[in-house]
Amino acid sequence: AAPVIPRPLIVMLHGCTQGAADFATGTQMNALAREQGALVLYPEQSARANPQKCWNWFKPQHQARGRGEPAVIAALTQSIIDTYHVDAARVYVAGLSAGGAMAAILGHEYPELYAAVGVHSGLPHGAATDVMSALSAMRSGGAANGVGATAYTPPTIVFHGDADPTVHVSNGQAVVSAACQSAAN
Repeated sequence: AAPVIPRPLIVMLHGCTQGAADFATGTQMNALAREQGALVLYPEQSARANPQKCWNWFKPQHQARGRGEPAVIAALTQSIIDTYHVDAARVYVAGLSAGGAMAAILGHEYPELYAAVGVHSGLPHGAATDVMSALSAMRSGGAANGVGATAYTPPTIVFHGDADPTVHVSNGQAVVSAACQSAAN
């Protein structure tokens, strides 16, 4: 029998009002994963946890290691690594909008788990502490506040349009700044 070669894992986090199936279809990540021999994990937020199916990136109980949604997603990621012969050095997390904000949190809080982070139209870790500050940060930008600061954040790529009507472009710039600050440490 041929040896089983460990495969990379990409954790994909959908945005508000989306689900895993919508996100998989929209990103076409499954086709790319098949072509490249990777696995893809699509955690899905429930409407019970958030009526808009948003990741709760703006609540303090979901911004720290070992708590809330980051802990659940990290545990799910670790379970897939352990179960499906994943190369632990090639585990990545990416997300769109609320999923991008949660991806930034995961990279910040679990840098030993994720090799790199992708943030599309997301917000920096710690940009908000409740719904009102989240709406303000989305509208006019939010700065990372260093909550649970780690000495290292994995390499991070950011995609953010300068005409985004939902999440202000300065949020993308703040994610980049936080990643650069971490790289300088």
